[in-house]
Amino acid sequence: MAGAVSAGSYTAGVLDYLMETLSLWESAKEKNRKLGVSHPDYDFSVPMHEVEIDVLSGASAGGITSTLTLMSLLNSKHKPVNRFNQKGEDNLFYKCWVDMADDEKEKTLEKLLDTGDLSKDKTPESLLNSKAIDVIAKEALTINTDVSYPPYVSKNLDLILTTTNLRGLNFKVDFSGDSKTNSANIITNHGGFFRYKVKNELLERGVPEDDSALYYVLDLNEVKDINYLKDATLSTAAFPIGLKSREIEISKKYIERYPNYLFGRRSGIEPLILDNEDSYKFNSIDGGLINNEPYGIGIKVLNEKNENLKEKDNYAVVMVDPFPNQDNNPSLFNPERNIWSVAKGMFKALRNQVMFNQDGIFDALSLSDRTKFLVAPSRKTMINGEAIREQHHLASSPISGFAGFMDKKFRKHDFELGRKNCQDFLRYHFSVVMDNAEKRLDSTITSEAMDRFSYANPPKDPNGARFFPIIPDMKTKKAFSQDFDFENFGTDAALSYPIYPKIDLELFEKAYKSIFKKRVRTLVRSISGSTILTLGFRLFYQRKAYQFIMETIRKSLHEAGLVER
Repeated sequence: MAGAVSAGSYTAGVLDYLMETLSLWESAKEKNRKLGVSHPDYDFSVPMHEVEIDVLSGASAGGITSTLTLMSLLNSKHKPVNRFNQKGEDNLFYKCWVDMADDEKEKTLEKLLDTGDLSKDKTPESLLNSKAIDVIAKEALTINTDVSYPPYVSKNLDLILTTTNLRGLNFKVDFSGDSKTNSANIITNHGGFFRYKVKNELLERGVPEDDSALYYVLDLNEVKDINYLKDATLSTAAFPIGLKSREIEISKKYIERYPNYLFGRRSGIEPLILDNEDSYKFNSIDGGLINNEPYGIGIKVLNEKNENLKEKDNYAVVMVDPFPNQDNNPSLFNPERNIWSVAKGMFKALRNQVMFNQDGIFDALSLSDRTKFLVAPSRKTMINGEAIREQHHLASSPISGFAGFMDKKFRKHDFELGRKNCQDFLRYHFSVVMDNAEKRLDSTITSEAMDRFSYANPPKDPNGARFFPIIPDMKTKKAFSQDFDFENFGTDAALSYPIYPKIDLELFEKAYKSIFKKRVRTLVRSISGSTILTLGFRLFYQRKAYQFIMETIRKSLHEAGLVER
């Protein structure tokens, strides 16, 4: 799950529908198991193969959603957001990503702009007030005294959250070949990750004794472990400068084992930790800064856990990315070499190189056919019976992904679009070629199941290539002809594209004008520490600063078609 700022609401919708589909399918299979194949009510159209979620990996907003997925998968009280639960009761995805910190007194944006975190005597930790995020995390990540594993979740499940380590972890590389010679080079790594499993009958709490195990086993019934998870989740989502960084403390054992993950079991390289440090502390910010699309680390862990994975060919990797980079235009050569062009090019080069995850690319390219899948936003409008792809998809995407914090209806739209896109993805994309479906799924597929769930590409073409879904959607009556079970599932059987939201900018400005001004003014006072400078800013620059902010918002929302005319 990739980083997305406030568009994490889209990823949340995708995961919500995925979990609902897995649950419905499992219920249908369980009914068949109880009846037995000889029973007259046995449903031969229900595919009986098994699917198991083994690894969850996330960065930034995707890291938050990864944690929420873990907590929701293991919580028997979780309810999907559908026609029976439109307000998202008992649903962490909806609570955290749609409701956010909204309450009867204040909206989320008001809390983010509140000045209670600022002081004249202390340099601010972030441009926005992060306490609203803390409140969301505190309410969402709580004790689970009854951890329950559905059959489609591995008891060896991994949760991986990327992080950017501002302190950096130093490694000494010995070039001498002789431990007595002080000939070494120091290299520093700022990218990292937290890796967790959950305590059960197979796993004991804490850092495993095995020195090759690079993870921590959480006990979801322990406040201390819930706080570990909360800190890690907040740190991967600590958008640089916008939200405050987080101080993280992890076991010294974890750091000592980390070189094995980075470099393999090679001699001549070791982490440098101060002798008086019983644990390793560092300031952590957004994991998406260095690894925003963490499919590589997910694939690596999946390989570690499953021997002969690629030979068996019984796996798939899905990346949910609200903002996939699909720029197909190669950069043109810029002959200018003035200091501004060089500076601009340098920062672009540094950012792109950091994001060039070579290990992840190699791992992904080594996968076999139809094992790599992408869920990305797609919004369409029916025109003369044909679905036309819209220019704008996510309501949260303007202002570099921060627009979702402005209004709940932006987030609600993106959540519903995520559910809609996931429905289409499971029915017509997440599949295997019909000819080798039984091998890939390790199960016999009945003719009834083939007739119900297989589809063609091109759609409805009897001569087209045939595919069979990896996770069948039980709301389907016949996928080939796009016939769905409205009788039992109502409007949920074929979700519509949500209505694209719009806001009244005049009302927005009226509600937030004084709040924005106060936040900016207080930031200036906190940074400068001077009453005179603050007064000067208020007299000469406050209006210009506010106008710049509003013009940025206005332009971005207009371009995205989110403003009422």
